[in-house]
Amino acid sequence: IITVDEAYHWFDRVNIFLGAVLRGHFAATNIIGHPGVTTMWLGALGTLLHDGLATMGIIAPGGAALDRAFVRLPIAVVTSLCIALAFPLLRRLFGRRMALLAALFWLADPFMVAHSQLLHLDALLASFVMLSLLCALAAYQGEHIGSPLRWRMWIASGVCGGLALLTKSPSIILLPMIGLVLIADSRSRIADWRAGRVHLSSLVLRRLVMLLAWLAVAVVVWFALWPAAWVDPLGAAGRMFRQAEADGGSPHGWGNFFWGQTVDDPGPLFYPVALLLRLTPWATLGALALPFVIWLGRTTNDERRTTNGNPLVTWSSCHHVMKEGRALLILTIFILAFIAMMTVPPKKFDRYMLPVFPAIDIMAAAGIIRIYDTLKQWRTKNTEQSKKHAPLVLYALFCVLPCINLAWYHPYELAYYNQLFGGGATAARVIPIGWGEGYEQVAAYINAQPNGRDHPVAAWFEPVLRPNLDNAVVPLAWIDKPGGVDYAMLYIDQIQRRDVPEAIDELSKLTPIHTVRIHGIDYANIYQLPQPVSVARPADFGDAIHLRGYDVNASNIQDSGVLTLTLHWQATAPVDKNYTMFIHVLNERGEKMGQADVPPGAPRSPTSTWQTGHYIDAVQTVPVQADQLTGRYWIAIGLYNPQTFARLPLHAPPAPGAPNDGANALLLGPFQR
Repeated sequence: IITVDEAYHWFDRVNIFLGAVLRGHFAATNIIGHPGVTTMWLGALGTLLHDGLATMGIIAPGGAALDRAFVRLPIAVVTSLCIALAFPLLRRLFGRRMALLAALFWLADPFMVAHSQLLHLDALLASFVMLSLLCALAAYQGEHIGSPLRWRMWIASGVCGGLALLTKSPSIILLPMIGLVLIADSRSRIADWRAGRVHLSSLVLRRLVMLLAWLAVAVVVWFALWPAAWVDPLGAAGRMFRQAEADGGSPHGWGNFFWGQTVDDPGPLFYPVALLLRLTPWATLGALALPFVIWLGRTTNDERRTTNGNPLVTWSSCHHVMKEGRALLILTIFILAFIAMMTVPPKKFDRYMLPVFPAIDIMAAAGIIRIYDTLKQWRTKNTEQSKKHAPLVLYALFCVLPCINLAWYHPYELAYYNQLFGGGATAARVIPIGWGEGYEQVAAYINAQPNGRDHPVAAWFEPVLRPNLDNAVVPLAWIDKPGGVDYAMLYIDQIQRRDVPEAIDELSKLTPIHTVRIHGIDYANIYQLPQPVSVARPADFGDAIHLRGYDVNASNIQDSGVLTLTLHWQATAPVDKNYTMFIHVLNERGEKMGQADVPPGAPRSPTSTWQTGHYIDAVQTVPVQADQLTGRYWIAIGLYNPQTFARLPLHAPPAPGAPNDGANALLLGPFQR
């Protein structure tokens, strides 16, 4: 799979970035204001790894596909490593059980996995932002103010924040979130201030120092890893601001789509709807259930305490629950704040929400654990064997289902949509679908056709199709050029957003010869365009083979003794046999001046391979007695079974004045020599 952004931008940007670094032209690494520096560094590392291994002979040069795999590999490794690093932080914040489940939800989230395999920004952004936030939260989990562990966590948060800022501009959300973490911790120190154990000025100063330290670390990382900042820091920073302003201030150049309508700005409902469609069922249920089970647990706990003084819900101590609740509250604020921030710009895509997915997965894990513990406590009231293991089965189910779901959608994780809301069928009617998935299947189908290399292929997103196609790719506007292309495709994203509407309207009049369907979504329709016919001569042979017309070239017959006949066929139904075609060149007296018995579609396209709706153009050469062929002549064609020599029935109007060549022979002509 090659995505649109990779084909149009990121593969080239990595090469430009690497070349600039190797030549020492550091200012040239200021390529795009996203700024995408981490993506380009990792892509460059993959390129160097590929080239190094090939030079040492460890791997054989595998062409573009292998090169793309190596370019993407470091991003997959880094995003996976971020989950591994997040696990001890989650365990510190929420305990081992919830950390395991949250890490599993994060690791097996199809939307995260899909983007982690691509040369792009959003998976890295999501990973760095969440790791930075978790480090900041972990820094204030029970450690005293001067603790070395606290400072290590805090510095790690700043490092991850700097990496996030080097990746994509929405990482700016970290600044208010880090401030919120400091404010939340300050509230826990108010008791010390009221008791006189710490001065207010000291409390404020320490928080200010922590904030400035975080900013300093982030800035150092930003400066150290962007070569353009070494020579022109203001220019690098200005490029970021200009890019953010350009992306945020105008809709996407190719338009957008929401709720069945082509729109410029999908509006404030877009991201909530897109989130629900992209989340997994367990993430949806767990996150939505979390507030309810917390309320239920507290209510039950209060009731229990009034009866015998022993709380019913015992999943954690009160102190741990308070810290866990604070962390979950901050994650909730982060989710809402990020959605609100991204809702303001008119340019919207579901992938822009990727940074909130790890947070939602964490909250979902908390909800599932709370449900499990509540059921476990209720189980003590019921000793029936059938219900004894119900909570354990529930917990095991939520551990296994994400892995099964991910395996089911591999390798098309981008085609995953929430089964709770109808999956891909619903998503295709509501939000933009398609970012390049399915193009490789289009290329494979056209490559397999006998005439797949005869003429160029017309497509939208030409650079996405070109790497996998054994033919040239041209813009869709070429379908208006007679004989310019053999095949054209319409992609779901193009249809939704009405890009090149003239081509959509023109191709929609035709019946697609093949549809690429992935997990219930029709991603691409492939159309075969009929080639121009010099002489129309409609005729049907049997019930499945239709002749559209022909072209005769006898210009070189005297020198070569060969007549060239081009026939334009169409299969109107499946053809079950390999038929043979006779070609007879007849003079006015009906005498044969030339003959050939050949497959009607030429050797490369026997009739048993003809598919319904396909056009087959075949060029046939017929040896003729050029010296004896004078005046008017005719060409008779017909199809027959080579085993029985029985001719297929012909359905066509007769040719007036033509010689007789037996039953079920179509006469073409007359021609003059």
